[in-house]
Amino acid sequence: VICKGTLENDQILRATYIPTVAELIQGDNVYTSGVGGIYPKGILIGNITDIVTTNNSIDRYAVIQTAVDFSKVDTVLIINE
Repeated sequence: VICKGTLENDQILRATYIPTVAELIQGDNVYTSGVGGIYPKGILIGNITDIVTTNNSIDRYAVIQTAVDFSKVDTVLIINE
């Protein structure tokens, strides 16, 4: 799953490339996976506010309300053990 922001609203993300077998529920929390090594696993991204299914189930996406108001964030520091 890949989450991308929009220029229109810095508190809304769109999660795409969701596996067809994944069960999503509005209100579910979304966390970083740690895959790719950029971000550690387990950081809260936000929660699902809407699930949009198109005519093609492969193209469904989820709308995520971010856990952080990025307009108020200046610097972020992540400390690993």
